[in-house]
Amino acid sequence: MKNQTTNNLPQPTTNLRIAKTHLDEFGYCLVADALSDDTVARLRTRLEEQAIAEKQRGFAFEDGGATQNWGDFRKPDGSLRPEAFTEEHGGRNQRIWMLINKGVVFHHLLFHERIRELISYRLGDEFLLSSHTANIAKPGGVAMDLHTDQWWMPAPTRRDRSPLPPGSINRRRFDVDKAWPPAMIAPAVVVNVLWMLSGFTAENGGTRVVPRSHLIGRQPDADRDTDVETVAAEGRAGTALVLDGRTWHGTGANVTDAPRWAVISTFCGPQFRPQENFTVGTSSEVLKQASPELLALLGFKVWNAYGRIESPAVEFISPSETSLGEMQPEP
Repeated sequence: MKNQTTNNLPQPTTNLRIAKTHLDEFGYCLVADALSDDTVARLRTRLEEQAIAEKQRGFAFEDGGATQNWGDFRKPDGSLRPEAFTEEHGGRNQRIWMLINKGVVFHHLLFHERIRELISYRLGDEFLLSSHTANIAKPGGVAMDLHTDQWWMPAPTRRDRSPLPPGSINRRRFDVDKAWPPAMIAPAVVVNVLWMLSGFTAENGGTRVVPRSHLIGRQPDADRDTDVETVAAEGRAGTALVLDGRTWHGTGANVTDAPRWAVISTFCGPQFRPQENFTVGTSSEVLKQASPELLALLGFKVWNAYGRIESPAVEFISPSETSLGEMQPEP
């Protein structure tokens, strides 16, 4: 992948009007000073504690190596890869999953006013939390394959064409209409927020993006798009990178001697299946203290009769609620 110069591309800004313009034109924006230095320090400390503990206990998920890139969970025949994603098998970067269960400090990010305004600008009145994770890009990590965060979204197609069925789409198989360019493209239904807990640079694995790729109308192809130009989204710690879900991007290679820290919060429209199953996996301790706003983000709010257990005429479902089940009339 070629590198683009940063001339005339988005730079960190505190002006939301400019940020929205950047999101429209380039498919991403950089929000300066989204987090205070104190908040960054508290998030880094909690994240580092969790990362060390998971590594010590053998739970660390490590990818980003030459033989264990993100998304390669299955072999060509569709079966799961037998080897674990660990440093022993070539992984470099450490992922921390389900941050919703790993510290209240991570909850606060979900209600950041300026960032929520940008999410609503793309996704509208209601949206779900799709995943809340972290990526510690460590020295030696290779560049991730370019991808989008709504690769599963069926593309518009012609009336006289039989598209690839939505259930047959996967991370390596997309529907491609030979009539190019398309007359229409799919809308954004995902927004990704990368909270920089250390400065992002081109050298330390700062996320690489393809400006304006959100308007291309297709997914990147590793064989076809070898000469696509990318740019590193750079910013000091505390900056938030906000990505339109259609924008081509990927973690960069870390050629420094220090890790690059980031929390990644992904949001989707209420019609779609989240990456992390919060209705099953969220701890009871978190749910006991959860506000209605947090419960809504986690998928416990019924949306136009979707997500219900029995009657659709309810606002929220209960985490412990079950269906009535088989019943017999009384004699």
